[in-house]
Amino acid sequence: MDFIKAEILKVAKLSFKEGLVNSFAGNISYSYKNYMYITKRGSFFGDLTEKDIIKIDLKKDKISEKASSEASVHKAIYLNTGKKAILHTHPKYTVLASFLYDKIVPIDSEGKLIFGQAKVLDVDPPSASKALEEALCLALKEYNIAIVKTHGVFAASESLMKAYAYTGALEHSCFMLLKAKSVLK
Repeated sequence: MDFIKAEILKVAKLSFKEGLVNSFAGNISYSYKNYMYITKRGSFFGDLTEKDIIKIDLKKDKISEKASSEASVHKAIYLNTGKKAILHTHPKYTVLASFLYDKIVPIDSEGKLIFGQAKVLDVDPPSASKALEEALCLALKEYNIAIVKTHGVFAASESLMKAYAYTGALEHSCFMLLKAKSVLK
C-alpha cells in the first residue's frame, strides 16, 4: 500500500519539522480494510522510512512486538470509532497545558474553526494501557482529538493530513492560551 506509506512518511516528517514530536516520541497509523499500518517501536519521525512501517491484521489478537508500544491503543480506536488515521504526538505546549486545564477551548479563531475543543484525559497509566484505550475510544467517538494529561495528543480522522491539521492547530491554540495566561496576569 504505497499511498498509505507515503502519507505516513509525509506526516511524520511534517510533525517532526513542526516540533510536534522529539527524537523517538510518537507514532502514526492508518487503517485500511482489515489492516493497520503503524510505525515501529523506537522509530524516528525525522528519519522515517518505509522499513519503519509494519502491517498488522486488525482481526487477530496478537500484535507484533516490533510495533509501536501504543499499537493496542491504535487498534482499539480503529475497532471502536470508525476512524481511519491516527497521529500520536507529544507537542510541548499542549502537554504543558494538560497540567493546567481539563479541556482546551481555544481563544484563537483557527483553533475554534479547526478542532473546536479538546478534552484532557487524566489516565493512569497514561501510556500503552487498557485504561488509555478505553478513555481514548470514548473521547475520539465524539471528537477528532484528545490530550492525555502529562503524555501527549491522539488525533484521529479519515486522513492523516487532517489528524496533522488538528494537532498543529491544537498546539498553536495551547501556545496562545499559555501566553495569554502569562501576559494577562
